[in-house]
Amino acid sequence: MSDNYIVVIPEDYEFIPADDSYKQAENKLLEIVGSAEEIQSNVFPMVEFHDCGGNGEAVFCPHCNAKIEITWWQKKMDEDYHDKKGFFLKQYKVPCCSKPATLHQLKYDWPQGFGRFTLEAMNPGIGTLTSSQIQELESILKCKIRVIYQHL
Repeated sequence: MSDNYIVVIPEDYEFIPADDSYKQAENKLLEIVGSAEEIQSNVFPMVEFHDCGGNGEAVFCPHCNAKIEITWWQKKMDEDYHDKKGFFLKQYKVPCCSKPATLHQLKYDWPQGFGRFTLEAMNPGIGTLTSSQIQELESILKCKIRVIYQHL
């Protein structure tokens, strides 16, 4: 059996909300997706990659929107990661237009990203969050967020 998750991460991959903020955000997410099997927040000691699972289709340049070859992306993922320090998210020249971008800045078809904090709902029973729900969570967490729809 497969599972679906809504995973919320801050756009600033180093940002960790205050304890009271993410507890309020958990409650708000529970209110939005009351039928979820589980809602939890996680704080990681280092920057981790948060993927969309089987929803992932492609990676694009944030500057010119050209499709980036998965082999280039995988090579940069390997280069950027250190097993004791996580991801460094260095700037790399993208192969299409040679402009600099971090792996977090790339455009993922379905959203994915990097961070030290997640707010997750397992099997939420809804499709996607509305823009007003996203704004509410951003207001509570006091940061811009990226919403990842993960299918495992």
